[in-house]
Amino acid sequence: MTYARAIEFLDGLVNYEKQAKPRTEFKLDNIRRLLALAGNPERKLRNVILVAGTKGKGSVCYMLDAALRGCGFTTGMFVSPHVLDVRERIQLDGKLIARRTFAALVERFRPLVEQQPVSYFELTAAMAFGLFATKKPDYSIVEVGLGGRLDATNLSNPKVSVITRIGYDHLKVLGNTLTKIAGEKAGIMRRAGPVVIGEQEPEALAALRRKAREAGARLVQSPSVVSVGSVRFVATGVHLRARSRLGAGDLGLPLLGAHQVENCRTALAVLGVLSRDDYRINFGPVARGLSTVSIPARCQVIRRSSFIVHRSSFFYIVDSCHNPESGRALADVLRDHVPQLWPANRQFPHPRPLPEGEGRGEGGQSPRVILIYGSLSGKLVAETVAPLVPFVHQAVLVRPDSPRAMPLAELKRVFIRLRIPFVAADSVRAALRLAQAQAQAPALRTATCKLQTPPFPIVVAGSFYLAGEAIRLLGPSRAISA
Repeated sequence: MTYARAIEFLDGLVNYEKQAKPRTEFKLDNIRRLLALAGNPERKLRNVILVAGTKGKGSVCYMLDAALRGCGFTTGMFVSPHVLDVRERIQLDGKLIARRTFAALVERFRPLVEQQPVSYFELTAAMAFGLFATKKPDYSIVEVGLGGRLDATNLSNPKVSVITRIGYDHLKVLGNTLTKIAGEKAGIMRRAGPVVIGEQEPEALAALRRKAREAGARLVQSPSVVSVGSVRFVATGVHLRARSRLGAGDLGLPLLGAHQVENCRTALAVLGVLSRDDYRINFGPVARGLSTVSIPARCQVIRRSSFIVHRSSFFYIVDSCHNPESGRALADVLRDHVPQLWPANRQFPHPRPLPEGEGRGEGGQSPRVILIYGSLSGKLVAETVAPLVPFVHQAVLVRPDSPRAMPLAELKRVFIRLRIPFVAADSVRAALRLAQAQAQAPALRTATCKLQTPPFPIVVAGSFYLAGEAIRLLGPSRAISA
């Protein structure tokens, strides 16, 4: 089977990620039967780390993968959704699997799917289980797709379960309270097994504690076992000092945002649990591994020459920000990193200065950005965008390329209520052009168009689909020096 035929077969399956209406019923019967036909590869994985949560679960997976490779281990990683390439979902030793390997996996499972149909996500999970069972990496890091209790990934047998911060997302599926959502996430707990949880709201924490007692799981709260201090935000990421079971020392994360400090703390807590059975996991190699971590569409910085003025370079922050927790995290990134990445931004005072202590950047004023925003339907857009309001000079609204995309009319109503000025674009390419024009405008009006960097950076946010389209159009990321 060729890679193109493999993609064609996969795209022919039911894909709830792209359907106009979100999936409302979850059962494990189909995937369980498919895995039985395949010889139950999910039972043959070594040292599974199963990661659920609303915010940060993908980042924690990438951190664990990088840290364990830094310690000299082989790794397999399954994550979703993908941003640019479906092979992002199934990685070995930090790299996408080869196209021929991907095609061979589809070919292996195709006759089984003809006997027992499954969804797009379920097949990719089964393929990851099949590959990891064959290759036998030292650690298999598996990200839960949705919820936990009834997710296909929960058929694996985790050595450690992990639950990152829980928030409001997928309310029609998981419930409309943190207690209900936490109950679904807690389905990945195992009797007598450790479950590491990140920082939580009181309601979610209470629910997780109760579920751990009921399941007989050993609860490990990352804030209790990992201390973090001396946090410093630089142009290229975050520097911090951490103390955990692994030891103590300085860490440099090439990732933007205070939320990545929280995710790092959770990852260090997980590694501390693993180190009880493996002396090779210690602070030095973990720190070296974390210094190499790279995560697509998580506040990813891209530098790109202008579509309009060729002597100018535009800077983009591309993020998959799609829920209220992500909105708050992105706002922190704009406050902490934009003044260092875009010094020209300080020359143009904000028309809506923040109250004392709220979102102020260097120099006592809030930095400004051009926001390209598009969302899927059913998301809490107002709550997600509200933290960004003080930073947005102008918004460009666009529909992501998805049947589930929120109509522009609905999106416009939200931005009107939030009093954010906006224009609309009929494509992501058009949105990028409009955003560049808006970013360049103040420099042109003030006769400072010789600036090599326009005063406003451009932020792309709202959906993995929008992030992926933007990155494809902008081209590969270019490193930003400190």
